[in-house]
Amino acid sequence: MCNQVSGLRRNKMKPFASEVRWTGMSEPAVPLSRPRPIPGLPSGSLPLRLIAPRVLVVEDEMPVALLIEDMVGELAYEIAAIVPRLEDAMQYKDSESFDLAILDVHLDGKMVFPFAAELELRDIPFLFVTAYGPRGVPQEFRHHHILQKPFGPLELRRALMELPVGV
Repeated sequence: MCNQVSGLRRNKMKPFASEVRWTGMSEPAVPLSRPRPIPGLPSGSLPLRLIAPRVLVVEDEMPVALLIEDMVGELAYEIAAIVPRLEDAMQYKDSESFDLAILDVHLDGKMVFPFAAELELRDIPFLFVTAYGPRGVPQEFRHHHILQKPFGPLELRRALMELPVGV
């Protein structure tokens, strides 16, 4: 019953961990309950929120978008997509592929506010990033967090943590 391997005795009935093929878990053992749906998730989805919130980045300057992507990743959020134009963002207005959004105010000569209005209708949390600060955002959207460019990881973290994700 025992096998001699590299001077160690072991029971044949119990393999070493390196001999076992591990597979991922397909579903949680017990779904968690929640009082309200989570914005950005399909209504029939499991309410397990051990995954990172998914962020849609709407930014037309690719170097800035990549910096935001790096900062968001370091904060343990997941990038759902980066879109550079208002038209591209509007294609996501009914999407359930993201939980929150970071919106640059000026997108190649167009304003992001039509998309922001769509997100408000769906109760998707978002924040604005702009070089103009609050004065670059119309009054009806100023209750949303506004990050002034340039900003760093600490400011972004603070802004993301204040968003009501998963409430």
